[in-house]
Amino acid sequence: MSDVSVKVEIAGGLYTLKIKSEDESNVKQAVELINQKISEFERNYGVKDKKDVMAMVALQLVSQLAKEKSQAEKELSTLKLVLEDVEQMLVQHKDNIQKTEE
Repeated sequence: MSDVSVKVEIAGGLYTLKIKSEDESNVKQAVELINQKISEFERNYGVKDKKDVMAMVALQLVSQLAKEKSQAEKELSTLKLVLEDVEQMLVQHKDNIQKTEE
């Protein structure tokens, strides 16, 4: 895919980004989420300084991402153990079949 140039507005600032065309939808969703969180922080906490708001939004989003990553890693680890057990059971089953055929 080719690169595209998109303009996004975050916290009142306009930014031009060069991204892969297949990432455009994700980038726009991220911009929407960031702006939504900025509005929430301004409304709920009365924070007006854009730098402070951006720092709070970044902290919230990154901590959420870290939590989800940790959960995904735990789930992947569990899945690997289950697959190893299944593989071992299949090997044992194959061995049992071979023994009965002899």
